[in-house]
Amino acid sequence: MRRHCSCHCPVCRSCCHGSFSLGPLCVPSPCVCPPGPPGAAATVTIGTVTTGAPGTPAEVTNSGTAQNAVLNFTIPQGLPGASQPVSLVSSYSTPPQPGASGTPITFDRNALSLGSDISHTSGSNTFTINQPGVYSVEFHGVITPTANNSFPVNINTSLEVNGSVQSGASVPFTFQNATQSSEVSFTVPISVTDVPTTLQVAPFGGNYLADAVSMTVTRLGNS
Repeated sequence: MRRHCSCHCPVCRSCCHGSFSLGPLCVPSPCVCPPGPPGAAATVTIGTVTTGAPGTPAEVTNSGTAQNAVLNFTIPQGLPGASQPVSLVSSYSTPPQPGASGTPITFDRNALSLGSDISHTSGSNTFTINQPGVYSVEFHGVITPTANNSFPVNINTSLEVNGSVQSGASVPFTFQNATQSSEVSFTVPISVTDVPTTLQVAPFGGNYLADAVSMTVTRLGNS
């Protein structure tokens, strides 16, 4: 007759299920078999961590033993993201142009226009940003004071964003006479959140003659 056995060791289970009998010891009671020796503690350590090719599965291998595991990981590299299309407008002006203090410089030609994030009409003094993001503005030109100024005269050539001077985008020069010229250039990043946003470059402080001017506005990415 089979009896219920509360022990799960092989000897007791065989006794209770009829393989052989231990007589009156084969009853629901604590195991009568002697305990085995204590087992050795297992260890797990990290081995190598390798970057796999994009699109391959992750992998974990054991270079140790079942008792002392050494796990080596291979983690695939992420797939490359899609490249962002270039968006820019580069404009310039060939003839020297006179202007009064605060009058924006005109750019009469577009050398290159890519995308629709920035717009400029040939012969206009205004660049318009149509898409929020981070932009780079580069300007170069030669500024000469006109003879009708009172010398010395300080002329500060500045980038204006929506009619306000942009910090870090002003180049001052003090002219002693009308024969002096100053090469003016700056490159400045701007963050645009509201559109449309207008950009202009204007000399302040005296009447001027602008020559060899160029300006490039490039979208760098999202804010």
